[in-house]
Amino acid sequence: MLPVIESVQTSHYTTWVEIHLDHLLHNLRTLKKAFGFPNSAMAIVKANAYGHGLIEVAKTVASEVEYFGVSSLQDALALKEHQIEKPVFIFGRLLRPELPAALMNGIVLTVSSFEEAFEISELSETLSRKTTVHIKVDTGMGRLGIPYRQALLTIEKIAKLDGIKVEGLYTHFPTAELDDGFRDRQLIHFSQLVETLYKQGITFRYRHAPNSAGILKGPHPVINLIRPGIMLYGLYPDKSLTHMAQVKPVLSLKTRIISLKQLQAEESAGYGRSYIAKAPTNIAVLPIGYSHGYPFTASNKAYVLYHGKRYPLAGRVSMDYLTIDLGETAARIGDEVTLIGQDQKEKIRAEDLAQWAGTIPYEIVTRLIPTLPRIYK
Repeated sequence: MLPVIESVQTSHYTTWVEIHLDHLLHNLRTLKKAFGFPNSAMAIVKANAYGHGLIEVAKTVASEVEYFGVSSLQDALALKEHQIEKPVFIFGRLLRPELPAALMNGIVLTVSSFEEAFEISELSETLSRKTTVHIKVDTGMGRLGIPYRQALLTIEKIAKLDGIKVEGLYTHFPTAELDDGFRDRQLIHFSQLVETLYKQGITFRYRHAPNSAGILKGPHPVINLIRPGIMLYGLYPDKSLTHMAQVKPVLSLKTRIISLKQLQAEESAGYGRSYIAKAPTNIAVLPIGYSHGYPFTASNKAYVLYHGKRYPLAGRVSMDYLTIDLGETAARIGDEVTLIGQDQKEKIRAEDLAQWAGTIPYEIVTRLIPTLPRIYK
């Protein structure tokens, strides 16, 4: 029989997220330095700050950014409620029922068409307000934004509306991590539009395009605001960028062993019996599953860290539990296990878990449910 040691350890949490706020600040400063002049930044804190916790992240970086970018009215109102003293910008379109709350709270809105701008302007005048907007131009992303070929005439019309203040002009890179020349063509079109509008007396306080990957491609004369997103949190959008800036992972995901048992050869663990022990082995049960945001597609592929060593998942990820194969290693109930993060000299990055799960690191961190306790260090 293999040795199994059990003892009860006291802890506030069985599964939790640790957020290293010093890493967050390091990453922001690193990205601002990498881009060079100017150093104005819009911190992208959408999706609960990429799973890291909206309010604490915003409070941490507020003194070093000019703007916060979110994708929902709920996140924007939460920042306002907590009196985060920087403007809040919503990417994407709000529908009519959401607009009054956004306007009354001074939230800065995206405009992707004259019809959107007219609706915002009309409602703003009704409320005796003037709403600040940034106009999005589609230079190749193919989603939101005024198509580049229509942008000049549309922006000229928008600029004449009385209920809005046009503060910014922006676009978005779909392939900033690649050296395929597409980003450069986008910037040429964007720059030409800015210059033409300038000659007509239409200017913009902020002109922005670079996401995390775009920031690492260096400065451009037309750009005066950067939008760090995934790399703000210490994750890379593409492996090719890892040598261009050294960012530190902000998030660790940890849990504790809640049950231990021994399996004999030919015995199984988990639904579908996709894991069958080849020899006597120790199995540990962890209280985390796909309901917490851990990816189901990592079943039988991922690893965790225990006492500085890697151990594989044993069987399917279920709704509330994982099982791991400890082999001959003895363990204790309550012992800490790292799913994302560092344990002694070993590391598991969100990028590693994404690779095992067949997805992208963005999905790994943003799917971590808000009710998981987050401990800020």
